Amino acid sequence: MTGKFMGYVLSVLTFFYIALISISFFIHMTVNERVNDICYDAAETISTRGIITEEVFSYIKGNLSCYGEYDVNVVLEKNGNERQTHYYFGEEQILGKELSCGDRVVIYANEEKPSLFEKLTGTEMNISAVKVAIIN
Repeated sequence: MTGKFMGYVLSVLTFFYIALISISFFIHMTVNERVNDICYDAAETISTRGIITEEVFSYIKGNLSCYGEYDVNVVLEKNGNERQTHYYFGEEQILGKELSCGDRVVIYANEEKPSLFEKLTGTEMNISAVKVAIIN
């Protein structure tokens, strides 16, 4: 009798654990897709406007904060003279710079804390996105 009860309890707990893992996986993948969309929208805005504004940085930070804590890095590769490239890192150096044809802006967002799915399964599947905007 005790064995049947223990078997029943274990089967119910296993079912709930598998259901929790499945739900957290779908949430993890949805958040990953949304983070990619946010970074893509910012890269598209930069490439069409040709300037990096405060609105772009606030859009990235504001929308990513809805999904967790993210480390956002922005790198500007500005073409200089012949065979010379200038690199600018971070919001302070990049904000308000006029971009010319051929300049590249790399937006990188990385999750700082593991998600529920990563905690449950013990895997490392950090949510991250890398998008490149090339100015035409």
